[in-house]
Amino acid sequence: MTKLRYGRCRQGATTVIVTGQWVPRRWWPVRLGVSLAALGGIVYGINAHTPGFGLHGQALALLICVVVACLGWLVRTVTVYLDNQHRTLTATAAGGALVTAGGLLMSIAPVPAALALAGVGAFTAAVELTPALATTLTAAGVLVAAVGTATINHQWVAFAGYSAGLVALTLAGFNRRQYKQRLVQAEQLLTQTRIAAAADTRAAALDERTRIARDIHDVLAHSLGAVAVQLDAADALLEAGTGTPRARHHVQRARHLTVDGLTEARRAVGALRNDAPPLGDQLSALVADHHNDAATLTIFGEPRPLPANAALTIYRTAQEGLSNARKHAPGQPVTLHVHYHHDNVAVTITNPTGTTADGSALGATGGSYGLPGLAERATLLGGTLTAGQDATNWSLQLWLPT
Repeated sequence: MTKLRYGRCRQGATTVIVTGQWVPRRWWPVRLGVSLAALGGIVYGINAHTPGFGLHGQALALLICVVVACLGWLVRTVTVYLDNQHRTLTATAAGGALVTAGGLLMSIAPVPAALALAGVGAFTAAVELTPALATTLTAAGVLVAAVGTATINHQWVAFAGYSAGLVALTLAGFNRRQYKQRLVQAEQLLTQTRIAAAADTRAAALDERTRIARDIHDVLAHSLGAVAVQLDAADALLEAGTGTPRARHHVQRARHLTVDGLTEARRAVGALRNDAPPLGDQLSALVADHHNDAATLTIFGEPRPLPANAALTIYRTAQEGLSNARKHAPGQPVTLHVHYHHDNVAVTITNPTGTTADGSALGATGGSYGLPGLAERATLLGGTLTAGQDATNWSLQLWLPT
């Protein structure tokens, strides 16, 4: 059962939760008044249809039964506002008093009011107590009525009706108990669903932050690495004392790469927002920006829109391949092939191996962090990334399922 708890509603009224239902405190006097009015009507009915209350014989027994039943009724009225620890004890006492007094009343004066008292006790016990305890109380009430009937009035027809009514009210109480339990379970399930949804939202936000961090890292690693390449080349030329115009060209190129890095950062965010240009246009611009007439882009198959993560990974792979070719084999032709298959996309970047004097200097720059990051991207998407060289060519190959 749900514990008694207090809170604040919008109007500021104190409220109480009783078995999953909000009951405003201002309605307590009304509920108590209705309960006392019902009890008064039952007592009036017993007094009107019996010889009445007195201090001798059956009249005294009748009075004692009514007093015990009234006490049980009052206890039952306040039981629903108590916590679990005290509710079991008070519900047992109230149910026992009502079914016992009702059974004796039925044997003394078989009137409907007797069944009303015992029925309320049995119903309350079935709702508030365990099924075994509630069944025990109902059986006790039937047993008391049977003993009283056999001893006092011998009206077995009335006893049969009383017993049937008491059992029916007990079953109704069990049904009510199950309904309240389902209500509490539904509330708990709703709470768990909300907690799970909040956890999913947090996980999605964390995944989004991770993807943004990875993309920004790749942009910075590529742009700053390329700037370092150009500055190292300029430094090597100046140190050798040859080609000041060529050194100036490398410095200007470094500035251009810095500006491009900012553009790439904006492009990475745009790709995450699914508003990036088509992949073919991005690759064409990347090849054109390679400043090498021998760089070519060839697309096989029917191009189709790809998920943002897949398109960005392909773009980063092509960018890394071209950057590596610029560092390790400047002036060599580079081929970029994109194959659109039915359920996957394959990308291959190939360039001949070989170095020049500049190439040796450029090849010593950079941190070699690009390929591991790309391999991680491909693995997260269920794909593969391989890189290596044979006797004449170096190649970078990406495969992604679509």
